[in-house]
Amino acid sequence: MRQLFATLFLSFPVFIWGASFTPSQALAADLPERHFDLHSYIAAYLDNSLNLKTQTNLLEMAHNDYKNAFTQAFLPSFTLSAQAGKEYDRDNRLSSWGEFRRAQSSARADGEWNLFNSGKDVLNYKSASLDWQISRIEYEDQLQQYVLDAADIYYTLVRARKLVNVYQDDLAVAEKQYEQDKVLYDNGLKTRSDVLQSETNWRSSQLSLFSAQNDYENALKNFNIALNRSVEAPVSLDEDIDFSIVTLPSLDQDLTYALAHRYDARSQRLALQQQDLQKTLDNLDTLPSFFVNLFASTGRGFNSHQLWDYNYGISAGITFDLGFFYLDKSRNRRNILLTNENAHLQYEQFLRTLRDAVVGARNTMLLQMRSLEISKLRLDTAQERFEATQLKYKNGLMSATDLTVARQELLSAQVDYVTLLCDLTLTYMKYQYALGNSIYNYQTDPIL
Repeated sequence: MRQLFATLFLSFPVFIWGASFTPSQALAADLPERHFDLHSYIAAYLDNSLNLKTQTNLLEMAHNDYKNAFTQAFLPSFTLSAQAGKEYDRDNRLSSWGEFRRAQSSARADGEWNLFNSGKDVLNYKSASLDWQISRIEYEDQLQQYVLDAADIYYTLVRARKLVNVYQDDLAVAEKQYEQDKVLYDNGLKTRSDVLQSETNWRSSQLSLFSAQNDYENALKNFNIALNRSVEAPVSLDEDIDFSIVTLPSLDQDLTYALAHRYDARSQRLALQQQDLQKTLDNLDTLPSFFVNLFASTGRGFNSHQLWDYNYGISAGITFDLGFFYLDKSRNRRNILLTNENAHLQYEQFLRTLRDAVVGARNTMLLQMRSLEISKLRLDTAQERFEATQLKYKNGLMSATDLTVARQELLSAQVDYVTLLCDLTLTYMKYQYALGNSIYNYQTDPIL
């Protein structure tokens, strides 16, 4: 019995590897597989994004506010009212509830149209127009950030799938080496320690593959949940990543382009224009205000046979709030000037931050491109070294330790190259976003 338990214990890693994720695979067997490439996944991600739907609703609300601003600034306003009531006092008291049927009732309609208001309505409308433009830019900015989120999820799954393949190949090599060493040991050509070393490597490869499969399952879960699919739903991916090393423009070109095209740069420029408009509006509040209005009204009471009464006309005037001999107004004008100056200073500070962001994204891109070049050389070298060491080990010219070291270097180089290849593709998208390029076009509403 003890021997049986010992056998089962030693074989447990093999059972785990052979049956890993069997429940999930069994569930997925009844679900249809769907193929994705990066473009189709981003489209599906955005179609199922509740956050994007929320942003789209907010954009529509901003568009309605913009249209209302035109109505409020340039079109007349109307008021309809109707009322009924009866009044009592000490001398005229309520005698019966039936008296309410003889309550006084009337209706009225009023209209007013402001023709001139010292230019304030025009300035308010221009400010609302800038608000709408800023809302559109911020929406597009948020959309591109969601695209980057989708790309991150996609390449995380691609990387996990590629690493599973790497560890599967490594396991096959380790298992084959173990089987060969057992045969050589039986023929007296290898020592017992060589066989134990091979077996240890094989067991270690099983555990590494199990860990890689677990990472893949977690990445698949996140991939499917973002699309509102079952977490076990199987997918096939376009795993081909042919990233060619590109030549980046000069830093000055990147900075100039980013200043003109980045979403935050564009919205900041509009916000600064809006602040200049607000400065003018605030200053107008400290000066005499001229107005010209058209007005008309009509109404009648319903308790007698009255005709509809009406009146209409035009009014013009000037108002000037002096405060306390204009002392407080002069201080207000100074505060208005300082507020506007601060807005311009904040914009200058933003430009410094922008340069930092562009340089950071550019340097990350350059570093990863260089790292990928070196990683490819390391992978080719490790592959040649492992093949040479494997041959020498078979001929008894190298030890099992030498073979283990060569195999571990090859595995590390493969993992490093796959990781860098996926990361660099995503980094390039982030670099394009940092410059202000649209990395994915997605239109959800005609107002865009």
